[in-house]
Amino acid sequence: MSMATFSGKRYFVTFIDDKSRYCVVYLLKSKSEVAAKFMEYAAMAETQTGKRVKYLQSDNGGEYKSNKLARLCAERGIQQRFTTPYTPQLNGVAERMNRTLVECARCMMEHAGLGKSYWGEAVMTAMLLRNRCPTRAIHQDKSPYQLWTMKTPILANLKVFGCHAYVQVPQDKRAKFDSKSSLCRFLGYAEHQKSYRFEEVSTGAIKISRDATFMEDKFDEGPRNYNDESSAVEFDDQDEDEEKEEGKTDVDMDSSDDDNEDTRSSKSNIKRHTRTQSLEKATIIPSPKRRTYRGPSLEHVSAAAMDFEAAYIVDSVGKTPTTFKSAMESSDSGKWKEACDSEFESLQRNDTWEIVPLPKGRKAIGCRWVFRVKENQDGEVERFKARLVAKGFSQKFGVDYEETFAPVAKFTSIRVVLSMAAKYGLMLHQMDVKTAFLNGSLNKDIYMDQPDGYLDATQPDYVCKLKRSLYGLKQSPRMWNQTIDGFMIKMGFNKCESDHCIYIKQDDQDMIIVVLYVDDLILASSNNKLLKSTKMALSTRFEMTDLGELNYFLGMEIKNDRKTGMVTVRQTKFLKSVLTKFGKDISKPVKTPQDPGLKLTKNMCDRE
Repeated sequence: MSMATFSGKRYFVTFIDDKSRYCVVYLLKSKSEVAAKFMEYAAMAETQTGKRVKYLQSDNGGEYKSNKLARLCAERGIQQRFTTPYTPQLNGVAERMNRTLVECARCMMEHAGLGKSYWGEAVMTAMLLRNRCPTRAIHQDKSPYQLWTMKTPILANLKVFGCHAYVQVPQDKRAKFDSKSSLCRFLGYAEHQKSYRFEEVSTGAIKISRDATFMEDKFDEGPRNYNDESSAVEFDDQDEDEEKEEGKTDVDMDSSDDDNEDTRSSKSNIKRHTRTQSLEKATIIPSPKRRTYRGPSLEHVSAAAMDFEAAYIVDSVGKTPTTFKSAMESSDSGKWKEACDSEFESLQRNDTWEIVPLPKGRKAIGCRWVFRVKENQDGEVERFKARLVAKGFSQKFGVDYEETFAPVAKFTSIRVVLSMAAKYGLMLHQMDVKTAFLNGSLNKDIYMDQPDGYLDATQPDYVCKLKRSLYGLKQSPRMWNQTIDGFMIKMGFNKCESDHCIYIKQDDQDMIIVVLYVDDLILASSNNKLLKSTKMALSTRFEMTDLGELNYFLGMEIKNDRKTGMVTVRQTKFLKSVLTKFGKDISKPVKTPQDPGLKLTKNMCDRE
């Protein structure tokens, strides 16, 4: 880096534990320090985790091929592994981490209006934040920090990098009439203390303190358009997680024995050591510029709200696994396995595929498990659901599929049916088709890999030749729609001309309406006998779940009161989830958005 940090550092080196993806950064004055820093890292990592460093993977940089580092690794029994020359992709974890840290640091510096000399502080802060963020590369419920320390990080005391803060001047260091605080810039977190790092604006001196009042909307360039209030810092002494510590080395550790050696992939056995990164060569950090737009407003949230976020913002990332492996490693592995078994048995019952060798000239598409926690209208867990989905994005038009369009009921049509139920006193019921797409027959030969967790032990190299349309295939929705459409017509229903997913059957006295939204059905009828006979016919042809009276459909809570002729539609659960997502669930409710102290006068009216 052409611009050194305040302490004269021009490089940084990253060490990444391949198992947890926990990253540690060291700032360097020269690349010759790499060997010493690695030994420092290895000693710390082995002490903190109780495991031994087995491999060090790096590129072919001279700092890694030095005699000093080779000798130190040999003395400790650490095996060095190097990538092929000019193929950085072989050390992809390290390369990606370097880029992530640099991009994050650049953004923080530009946002704060700080110059290039602050790059070291920004990179160290970026490393701390990255370690506390969930990542799909590891366990879905945990961050690298959690896997490394076995503790849940406390996020309540994270602050906006570069913002202004008033730092308390200790009583012993001020005279009677001296100011009790000094204006500083926030530069990150102390390495070995539960404190913050600041730079005094007037003198440039670095201060370490835990007593500060932050102004997270004020920077060197001026205030940002945030609605954040200044917040005093309060640390919880019993949480050592809050050390914001970069000092924990990011070594890739295996257990002291080699028991797990065979069960882990070769990739996970390698400890990745990121190459030393020269910011001069990597990414030039642009001079700070004033921006006219500053993202969404930053709301002041309490520690209670941050504890919710400390669960990781994980509501969206951690609750539901994204792979079969992560599902089997999660705390709910038993329930997810049950759901997978149920789905696989259903596929077998429906004769979805046959195991065959892959024909020459054909390529099998992949498949994956998709998991979902199904909740009721009160937000309570109803059941764990697993679905095997084909990777239809790899299908080729004309070879694997042709037509793909399939209609679904319009929301306008659904509202009209609800209005009719209110006006004519119709009963409203709902049904769900189990594994709906499996009812569609394919008109193309499609080959798919065997699903994770259910490999045929006798024919592991064979593939699945699909007989029925599977979820994920491009033509599956169309095949299913054609199947149920033909059945509804056969039952004597007529399609609505304006919406082909609304089916109506009526005689002189009674009427029944069926609303089809993929595999969810609403049945509205004036006659209970007609309603039951329709349900029975559907259940005879398809594997159905009778959900009884309509109460929750496509995120809408629906209550049908036939006595009063009222159909109530609410979205309470959806609104609560939106409020929680944006940290508004802890806000104080008011009856009106208007300022209660505002008095309206005629002069406030617009005059033409």
